[in-house]
Amino acid sequence: MDGLIPDHTSPYEIHWENPAISPHQLNSSNILQYFCHLSNPFYDRECNNEVVRMQGLSQDKLTTLCGTEFYLYRSQEPVLFVIRKQERLSPSEVVPLAYYYIINGIVRQAPDLSTLINSRLHTIIAGLNKAIQTLAPCARFHPSDGSYSWEDPNALTGGSKRESDKKPKDDTVATNPYQVHRTDFLLNEWASRFPMPPLPNTLSVGSTLPTPQQTSHSSGPAPSNQTGSLEATPDKRQRLM
Repeated sequence: MDGLIPDHTSPYEIHWENPAISPHQLNSSNILQYFCHLSNPFYDRECNNEVVRMQGLSQDKLTTLCGTEFYLYRSQEPVLFVIRKQERLSPSEVVPLAYYYIINGIVRQAPDLSTLINSRLHTIIAGLNKAIQTLAPCARFHPSDGSYSWEDPNALTGGSKRESDKKPKDDTVATNPYQVHRTDFLLNEWASRFPMPPLPNTLSVGSTLPTPQQTSHSSGPAPSNQTGSLEATPDKRQRLM
Protein backbone atom coordinates (compact mmCIF):
# COMPACT_ATOMS: atom_id res chain seq x y z
CA MET A 1 0.00 0.00 0.00
CA ASP A 2 1.38 3.37 -1.01
CA GLY A 3 0.34 5.26 2.12
CA LEU A 4 -2.83 6.86 0.71
CA ILE A 5 -4.76 5.53 3.72
CA PRO A 6 -4.19 7.57 6.93
CA ASP A 7 -2.60 5.76 9.83
CA HIS A 8 -5.59 6.29 12.12
CA THR A 9 -8.06 4.87 9.56
CA SER A 10 -8.74 1.15 9.38
CA PRO A 11 -8.43 -0.33 5.86
CA TYR A 12 -11.75 -2.13 6.46
CA GLU A 13 -13.60 1.19 6.78
CA ILE A 14 -12.72 2.62 3.35
CA HIS A 15 -13.59 1.70 -0.22
CA TRP A 16 -12.58 2.81 -3.69
CA GLU A 17 -14.15 2.92 -7.13
CA ASN A 18 -13.32 4.44 -10.51
CA PRO A 19 -16.32 6.44 -11.74
CA ALA A 20 -14.83 6.65 -15.24
CA ILE A 21 -15.40 2.92 -15.85
CA SER A 22 -18.83 1.34 -15.69
CA PRO A 23 -19.11 -1.79 -13.49
CA HIS A 24 -20.79 -3.63 -16.37
CA GLN A 25 -17.59 -3.35 -18.42
CA LEU A 26 -15.49 -5.29 -15.91
CA ASN A 27 -14.44 -8.86 -16.66
CA SER A 28 -11.62 -11.28 -15.88
CA SER A 29 -9.32 -9.81 -18.52
CA ASN A 30 -9.40 -6.17 -17.38
CA ILE A 31 -10.16 -6.43 -13.65
CA LEU A 32 -6.48 -6.32 -12.66
CA GLN A 33 -5.99 -3.21 -14.78
CA TYR A 34 -8.99 -1.67 -13.02
CA PHE A 35 -7.62 -2.59 -9.60
CA CYS A 36 -4.05 -1.41 -10.31
CA HIS A 37 -5.10 2.19 -10.73
CA LEU A 38 -2.76 4.68 -9.08
CA SER A 39 -5.61 6.33 -7.17
CA ASN A 40 -6.58 3.05 -5.53
CA PRO A 41 -5.46 3.23 -1.86
CA PHE A 42 -5.16 -0.58 -1.72
CA TYR A 43 -2.71 -0.71 -4.60
CA ASP A 44 1.04 -0.90 -3.87
CA ARG A 45 3.09 1.06 -6.39
CA GLU A 46 6.18 -0.99 -5.60
CA CYS A 47 4.61 -4.33 -6.49
CA ASN A 48 5.65 -6.52 -9.40
CA ASN A 49 2.49 -5.61 -11.31
CA GLU A 50 3.68 -2.02 -11.53
CA VAL A 51 7.16 -3.15 -12.63
CA VAL A 52 5.71 -5.29 -15.43
CA ARG A 53 3.42 -2.48 -16.59
CA MET A 54 6.17 0.14 -16.54
CA GLN A 55 8.45 -2.12 -18.62
CA GLY A 56 5.68 -3.18 -20.99
CA LEU A 57 6.14 -6.87 -20.23
CA SER A 58 3.55 -9.61 -20.36
CA GLN A 59 1.60 -10.59 -17.25
CA ASP A 60 3.12 -14.06 -17.52
CA LYS A 61 6.43 -12.59 -16.31
CA LEU A 62 4.94 -12.21 -12.82
CA THR A 63 5.62 -15.87 -12.07
CA THR A 64 9.35 -15.31 -12.60
CA LEU A 65 9.63 -12.29 -10.28
CA CYS A 66 9.92 -12.60 -6.51
CA GLY A 67 8.13 -10.04 -4.39
CA THR A 68 4.68 -8.59 -3.83
CA GLU A 69 2.07 -8.99 -6.54
CA PHE A 70 -1.71 -8.88 -7.05
CA TYR A 71 -3.45 -11.92 -8.48
CA LEU A 72 -7.02 -12.61 -9.63
CA TYR A 73 -8.01 -15.30 -7.15
CA ARG A 74 -11.68 -15.82 -8.05
CA SER A 75 -14.29 -14.20 -10.27
CA GLN A 76 -18.03 -14.31 -10.80
CA GLU A 77 -18.64 -12.02 -13.72
CA PRO A 78 -19.83 -9.35 -13.89
CA VAL A 79 -20.57 -8.72 -10.21
CA LEU A 80 -17.91 -10.26 -7.98
CA PHE A 81 -14.12 -10.42 -8.28
CA VAL A 82 -11.61 -11.44 -5.60
CA ILE A 83 -8.05 -10.08 -5.77
CA ARG A 84 -5.32 -11.60 -3.63
CA LYS A 85 -2.21 -9.76 -2.53
CA GLN A 86 0.58 -12.30 -2.18
CA GLU A 87 4.32 -12.60 -1.65
CA ARG A 88 5.93 -14.75 -4.33
CA LEU A 89 8.89 -16.78 -3.07
CA SER A 90 9.37 -18.96 -6.15
CA PRO A 91 7.48 -19.71 -9.37
CA SER A 92 5.43 -22.31 -7.49
CA GLU A 93 5.32 -20.93 -3.93
CA VAL A 94 3.38 -17.89 -2.71
CA VAL A 95 2.28 -16.54 0.67
CA PRO A 96 -1.14 -14.79 0.85
CA LEU A 97 -1.04 -11.34 2.47
CA ALA A 98 -4.53 -9.89 1.98
CA TYR A 99 -7.76 -10.32 0.01
CA TYR A 100 -9.81 -7.66 -1.74
CA TYR A 101 -13.27 -8.09 -3.22
CA ILE A 102 -14.84 -6.00 -5.97
CA ILE A 103 -18.64 -5.84 -6.09
CA ASN A 104 -20.22 -3.66 -8.80
CA GLY A 105 -16.94 -1.80 -9.23
CA ILE A 106 -16.47 -1.00 -5.51
CA VAL A 107 -13.22 -2.27 -3.99
CA ARG A 108 -13.05 -3.23 -0.32
CA GLN A 109 -10.55 -5.16 1.77
CA ALA A 110 -11.79 -8.44 3.24
CA PRO A 111 -11.12 -8.81 6.99
CA ASP A 112 -8.77 -11.52 8.14
CA LEU A 113 -9.77 -14.23 10.61
CA SER A 114 -8.26 -12.46 13.63
CA THR A 115 -10.07 -9.21 12.90
CA LEU A 116 -13.34 -11.04 12.30
CA ILE A 117 -13.13 -12.93 15.61
CA ASN A 118 -12.19 -9.78 17.53
CA SER A 119 -15.12 -7.92 16.01
CA ARG A 120 -17.56 -10.66 17.01
CA LEU A 121 -16.13 -10.79 20.54
CA HIS A 122 -16.40 -7.03 20.96
CA THR A 123 -20.01 -7.15 19.81
CA ILE A 124 -20.85 -9.93 22.28
CA ILE A 125 -19.03 -8.24 25.18
CA ALA A 126 -20.72 -4.91 24.48
CA GLY A 127 -24.13 -6.56 24.60
CA LEU A 128 -23.30 -8.39 27.84
CA ASN A 129 -22.02 -5.21 29.49
CA LYS A 130 -25.18 -3.36 28.54
CA ALA A 131 -27.36 -6.13 29.93
CA ILE A 132 -25.36 -6.32 33.19
CA GLN A 133 -25.50 -2.55 33.69
CA THR A 134 -29.26 -2.60 33.13
CA LEU A 135 -29.95 -5.50 35.51
CA ALA A 136 -27.40 -4.67 38.22
CA PRO A 137 -29.60 -2.12 40.10
CA CYS A 138 -32.43 -4.66 40.34
CA ALA A 139 -30.35 -7.58 41.66
CA ARG A 140 -30.47 -8.37 45.36
CA PHE A 141 -28.16 -10.90 47.01
CA HIS A 142 -29.40 -13.01 49.95
CA PRO A 143 -26.48 -14.18 52.16
CA SER A 144 -28.70 -16.66 54.01
CA ASP A 145 -28.96 -19.06 51.08
CA GLY A 146 -26.60 -17.52 48.53
CA SER A 147 -29.32 -16.73 45.99
CA TYR A 148 -30.28 -13.68 43.97
CA SER A 149 -33.64 -12.07 43.40
CA TRP A 150 -34.85 -9.34 41.08
CA GLU A 151 -36.77 -6.35 42.32
CA ASP A 152 -38.92 -3.86 40.44
CA PRO A 153 -39.13 -5.73 37.12
CA ASN A 154 -41.50 -3.10 35.69
CA ALA A 155 -38.66 -0.59 35.72
CA LEU A 156 -36.76 -2.77 33.24
CA THR A 157 -39.61 -3.04 30.73
CA GLY A 158 -40.77 0.54 31.24
CA GLY A 159 -44.34 -0.56 31.93
CA SER A 160 -46.67 0.89 34.53
CA LYS A 161 -47.16 -0.81 37.84
CA ARG A 162 -50.06 -3.13 38.13
CA GLU A 163 -52.76 -2.69 40.71
CA SER A 164 -51.47 -5.66 42.63
CA ASP A 165 -48.11 -3.94 42.99
CA LYS A 166 -49.78 -1.00 44.76
CA LYS A 167 -50.76 -3.20 47.69
CA PRO A 168 -48.51 -2.98 50.76
CA LYS A 169 -45.81 -5.57 50.65
CA ASP A 170 -45.56 -8.17 53.38
CA ASP A 171 -42.25 -7.82 55.17
CA THR A 172 -42.43 -11.43 56.37
CA VAL A 173 -40.00 -13.59 54.44
CA ALA A 174 -40.89 -17.28 54.28
CA THR A 175 -38.13 -19.71 55.12
CA ASN A 176 -36.94 -22.30 52.67
CA PRO A 177 -35.81 -25.91 53.29
CA TYR A 178 -32.18 -24.82 53.28
CA GLN A 179 -32.72 -22.41 56.15
CA VAL A 180 -34.72 -24.99 58.15
CA HIS A 181 -32.06 -27.71 57.85
CA ARG A 182 -29.31 -25.19 58.51
CA THR A 183 -31.04 -24.01 61.68
CA ASP A 184 -31.51 -27.57 62.95
CA PHE A 185 -27.88 -28.34 62.27
CA LEU A 186 -26.68 -25.28 64.20
CA LEU A 187 -28.95 -26.04 67.15
CA ASN A 188 -27.71 -29.63 67.38
CA GLU A 189 -24.11 -28.51 67.12
CA TRP A 190 -24.48 -25.93 69.90
CA ALA A 191 -26.35 -28.44 72.06
CA SER A 192 -23.46 -30.90 71.73
CA ARG A 193 -20.89 -28.23 72.57
CA PHE A 194 -22.78 -26.75 75.50
CA PRO A 195 -24.91 -29.51 77.11
CA MET A 196 -27.58 -28.55 79.64
CA PRO A 197 -26.60 -28.93 83.35
CA PRO A 198 -28.35 -31.76 85.31
CA LEU A 199 -31.47 -30.86 87.31
CA PRO A 200 -30.89 -30.38 91.11
CA ASN A 201 -32.07 -33.30 93.39
CA THR A 202 -34.60 -31.71 95.85
CA LEU A 203 -35.52 -34.98 97.65
CA SER A 204 -33.59 -36.25 100.70
CA VAL A 205 -31.64 -39.46 100.60
CA GLY A 206 -33.98 -41.44 102.87
CA SER A 207 -37.25 -40.21 101.40
CA THR A 208 -38.98 -41.96 98.57
CA LEU A 209 -41.73 -40.94 96.21
CA PRO A 210 -45.24 -42.16 97.13
CA THR A 211 -46.53 -45.12 95.21
CA PRO A 212 -49.90 -45.11 93.46
CA GLN A 213 -51.29 -47.49 96.12
CA GLN A 214 -50.32 -45.11 98.90
CA THR A 215 -51.92 -42.26 97.01
CA SER A 216 -55.19 -44.18 96.68
CA HIS A 217 -55.22 -45.05 100.42
CA SER A 218 -54.62 -41.47 101.40
CA SER A 219 -57.61 -40.34 99.33
CA GLY A 220 -59.93 -42.95 100.97
CA PRO A 221 -62.05 -42.56 104.15
CA ALA A 222 -60.41 -40.94 107.11
CA PRO A 223 -59.55 -42.89 110.32
CA SER A 224 -62.10 -43.40 113.07
CA ASN A 225 -60.65 -40.83 115.42
CA GLN A 226 -61.08 -38.17 112.78
CA THR A 227 -64.62 -39.27 111.90
CA GLY A 228 -65.99 -38.24 115.26
CA SER A 229 -64.61 -34.77 115.01
CA LEU A 230 -66.08 -34.42 111.52
CA GLU A 231 -69.50 -35.64 112.67
CA ALA A 232 -69.52 -33.25 115.64
CA THR A 233 -69.03 -30.25 113.47
CA PRO A 234 -72.59 -30.17 111.99
CA ASP A 235 -74.07 -30.33 115.52
CA LYS A 236 -72.19 -27.23 116.54
CA ARG A 237 -73.39 -25.41 113.44
CA GLN A 238 -77.02 -26.33 114.23
CA ARG A 239 -76.70 -25.02 117.76
CA LEU A 240 -75.41 -21.71 116.53
CA MET A 241 -78.40 -21.36 114.22
